[in-house]
Amino acid sequence: AIERYIVVCKPMGSFKFSANHAMAGIAFTWFMACSCAVPPLFGWSRYLPEGMQTSCGPDYYTLNPEYNNESYVMYMFSCHFCIPVTTIFFTYGSLVCTVKAAAAQQQESESTQKAEREVTRMVIL
Repeated sequence: AIERYIVVCKPMGSFKFSANHAMAGIAFTWFMACSCAVPPLFGWSRYLPEGMQTSCGPDYYTLNPEYNNESYVMYMFSCHFCIPVTTIFFTYGSLVCTVKAAAAQQQESESTQKAEREVTRMVIL
């Protein structure tokens, strides 16, 4: 979403995505994944077996203050849901507005040309 926003809404002439930009995106993705997965390993919340007891997931259900589950769930909700969703809504909303403005400008240009042709035709005839 951010890449599309930069390319469409903020064209900077000769700006091109390079390998460094890709590496930064990969590093950010790993950072976000680790910031989700690592806290329970150090005691902030915990992992519990889920479903058929063949996989583990964060403990969202226990209200025991010993595990700090409520703060972990609030952290996960705000940092790993609200912020990304807000970013996506902002970038795609801006993208839609930019594309609509460009389409309206192009349509206005075509209508102006059509009007000029009509006036020219009327003058000649």
